[in-house]
Amino acid sequence: MRAFVLDGYGAIADHVRLAELADPVAGPDEVLIEIQAASLNPIDFKIVRGDLKRVSKYKLPRPFGFDACGVVLSSGARAARFKPGDAVYARTSRDSIGTFAERIALPEQFVALKPATVSPAEAASLPLVGLTTLQGFARVGARAGQRILIHAGAGGIGTFAIQYAKHLGLEITSTTSSKNVDFVKSLGANRVIAYDRENYLEQGGNYDIVYDTLGGAFTVDAFKVVKRGGAVISLSGPPDRDFAARVGAGWLVRVAVWLMSRKVYAASAQSGASYCWFFTEPDGDQLREIAGLVDSGVIKPVIDREFAFDQLPAALTYLQAGRARGKVVLQVK
Repeated sequence: MRAFVLDGYGAIADHVRLAELADPVAGPDEVLIEIQAASLNPIDFKIVRGDLKRVSKYKLPRPFGFDACGVVLSSGARAARFKPGDAVYARTSRDSIGTFAERIALPEQFVALKPATVSPAEAASLPLVGLTTLQGFARVGARAGQRILIHAGAGGIGTFAIQYAKHLGLEITSTTSSKNVDFVKSLGANRVIAYDRENYLEQGGNYDIVYDTLGGAFTVDAFKVVKRGGAVISLSGPPDRDFAARVGAGWLVRVAVWLMSRKVYAASAQSGASYCWFFTEPDGDQLREIAGLVDSGVIKPVIDREFAFDQLPAALTYLQAGRARGKVVLQVK
């Protein structure tokens, strides 16, 4: 089969190449999927740059990519949830990445039937952003009536998170560029702050939840607008101090994580708000929940642009530029 592999860390053009690999075979608890579409996420170009080398060590060269939609070709001896021909979608684990390929074998518990009302490309756009939002909101107990600030409302995560927060009954403020204000309002945001015209730190705060999709200074600044007893969910900030222990990291990584997160924890202590950082986990049951929300019209996938399979390097470069409105998708077949 054809697959894009990562053969080193650095520039996308230098280390992402198309290769011929042996076809995967479904293990006893796995399903073999012929991939029709795969979506890109910021974690993909961060892996290429080597940003995650300390926490996710990969033996190179190897395929990569987290999200996919396709058709089941076969199932392992103990896998009984799906049959050949089923249209499915999935999010891989950190150890099983490889959706920028023509086929992939995954544990059946990572997989769910795709939403019936959308295309394979639209379905492929959903797993990582959907699971990240569901799991993050559950971690902090998000509930109706709470006030939430969602950064980058026009991005892949933001477009899903706003719709899901509206479904839960939260009061939503979001940031975006001035050209996307009306678009973000149409997703369900109650208030939109145009970051190129206004400083959100000067627009009031006291949020129950801040959904930090940007990292850097935004992670520390989140504690300036979250209320005491509230929570900052960060997707791009430093790992929390329990992370190294959870993954069994050595003392050097533990010290590095402590140093990386010291400013965030100082801000957390001063504000009286908690810091939530996590790796999204694959979950077929939650994907079934997301499919139900899509098919009932609660969530509408948002795709900025689709690329042909052999254009993955260009697609990664486009996503890395940070101007996509919604998701970027690779048409595999």
